Amino acid sequence: MTDATIGVDLGGTKALFVRGERASRIDTGPAFAPDDFVARLASFVAGDGEPPSRIGIAVPGLVDGDGRVVACDVLPALAGWSPRATLAGLGVAHVAVVNDVRAALIEEMHDAPPGVTAAVVMVGTAVGAAFVANGQPLLGTSGWAGELGYLPCTFGDEVKRLDDVAGGAAMAARRGVDGQRFAELARADDAAALEIIRVGGAALGTAIAAVVNLLNPSRIALGGGAVALPGYWDALERAAERHSIPELWRDCRLARVGSGERVVALGAARAAASDPAGNAAAPRR
Repeated sequence: MTDATIGVDLGGTKALFVRGERASRIDTGPAFAPDDFVARLASFVAGDGEPPSRIGIAVPGLVDGDGRVVACDVLPALAGWSPRATLAGLGVAHVAVVNDVRAALIEEMHDAPPGVTAAVVMVGTAVGAAFVANGQPLLGTSGWAGELGYLPCTFGDEVKRLDDVAGGAAMAARRGVDGQRFAELARADDAAALEIIRVGGAALGTAIAAVVNLLNPSRIALGGGAVALPGYWDALERAAERHSIPELWRDCRLARVGSGERVVALGAARAAASDPAGNAAAPRR
């Protein structure tokens, strides 16, 4: 990977642009659209004075084999967008587009031992996961495996998606504030926020136990802003251990992603640098 490659983590609340040691973070949100991305990218590139040879873009949604964003709940304006077609007009010939958690998996597992079975779980605005089984990416029929946030879970008397219980946006909404304010309340020991975090963390931990029991991984790496909220990690770890088969739990190690908040952007850059066809998404079959 060289500084000629830009990696972008395009998320529901922020976008992180990384080129070598240089990084720039901007706010996004539900109305963030392709034109906004192009403008922000142009501004980032202008800061270097040299156009990139490759760009890797990670998005929180479904990406098809042609690099088109098929669906994106948290950034709905991106649905149907083809970044390659857009950026070709800016003179960028090589563009790789990949799901954001798949990008995190690429970065986190790039130096994993052969034959590893492991997972990456990212919890930001929502919840996503990506898996490697016996050393190979576990992609699914359409290349879209890993939608852990859609796992049904019981919440009170209702059955909801895991996203709606454990995701950062849903937890903040239950407290009636935005994500930044929610984090501030939690750090200030707000009892209501801390209870929401405990419930969300426990829900994620139960889902992680399902992953442990189904796949018998040796490692599950977790990242994203919600994981850093006070009490979230403790709650998820307790629930994961409680609901996992003891022998399988002993095989597995929970850890935070090694690259911190840059893991997705670095994985996107790695995908662009390692894929000569600019096609980081798995083809549909």
